[in-house]
Amino acid sequence: MKYNLKVIISICVLIVGIAFYFLVFKTSDQIHYITVPVSKGNINQEVSATGEVAPIQLVTVGSQVSGQIETLYVKLGQTIKKGDLIAQIDSTTQQNTYNTEQAKLESYQAQYEAAEVQLAVAKSQYDREVTLYAQKATSKASLEDSQSTYATAKSSVVELKSLISQTQISLNTAKVNLGYTKILSPLDGTVVSVPVEEGQTVNAAMSTPTIVQIADLTEMKILMEISEGDINKIAPGMTVTYSVLSSSNEVFTTTLKAIDPGLTTLTNGTYVQGGSSDAAIYYYGRLEVPNTEGKLRIGMTTQDMIKIAYKEDVLTIPMSTLSEHNGKTYVRILENNDKVVEKQITTGLSDGINIEVTSGLNEGEFVVQSQMSDQQINSSVNSMQRPGRMM
Repeated sequence: MKYNLKVIISICVLIVGIAFYFLVFKTSDQIHYITVPVSKGNINQEVSATGEVAPIQLVTVGSQVSGQIETLYVKLGQTIKKGDLIAQIDSTTQQNTYNTEQAKLESYQAQYEAAEVQLAVAKSQYDREVTLYAQKATSKASLEDSQSTYATAKSSVVELKSLISQTQISLNTAKVNLGYTKILSPLDGTVVSVPVEEGQTVNAAMSTPTIVQIADLTEMKILMEISEGDINKIAPGMTVTYSVLSSSNEVFTTTLKAIDPGLTTLTNGTYVQGGSSDAAIYYYGRLEVPNTEGKLRIGMTTQDMIKIAYKEDVLTIPMSTLSEHNGKTYVRILENNDKVVEKQITTGLSDGINIEVTSGLNEGEFVVQSQMSDQQINSSVNSMQRPGRMM
């Protein structure tokens, strides 16, 4: 009987211990919901792109004649006007050619004047012989001699006239080539590149050598790289905001001028048909922006945002609260009695974070964004409180 009493006492102690464990150490597994209210706001759908600054007008000024650069009249960064002298190339050869053609022209002109006098004399002699022959006062041989002399004089005049024309053309060419030794600016702008030096010899026989590059920096273009996935969302005339790394806090606004019809490699002249399909495809969107203050420089990188669509004061919820079943969109609503109800909704414009709700929800309702149990909460808290190991 004493043995049975000990067994009963042990069982009672065990029951009390189990009860104490569940009451003190065993936590509940209640679900907690994290919600966000359905509220009104603005939805701004944008496409981001990276761009590069370039001048709208960039001219490479070369030399059409070969020779040594005697003098460079400009330096890098200098502002010049159209017609300003940029460089002088040694013009000895061109000057000599011009002088030779000029001398030939003068000689032919003198010969032409003499030939015209001879022609007049020959014509007069021929006319006289014709009259005398009609009166039977001269022989036929004399008439024929005067006729031959007249024809020869006429031929000489025609030949010299042709030589004068040819020499005049050669002289004009020599004059143009002589003018090519003076390199003049074709536009107002800034010298952005000077790849040659005084004393350097340039050879125009194979290709046109570059003397300077001149750009109009008062108006620039920005070439934005727009991805293949976004290109059909974008059209000229859309509003674009952009900033540069040197003034990242300053945002400029303009409009999209144009979109190139071909991909960037085609625009750049490096497109090869049948290239790797793994390569990313981009298209240039073009902006034209004023640069009167000179803040934009050639080659600068821009961060651009193209505004696709905008809606103001519409119902919005986070996109993370959405779920889809059978092609329909649903959200979970937390009602006053902590009951979760699933609702079908229709959506509109999205900015990638929030989305417009066009029907199915009312302002002030709470949509479930996520949920956690007590165990998950405790586990998260413990992991944050656990000290890191010393290495």
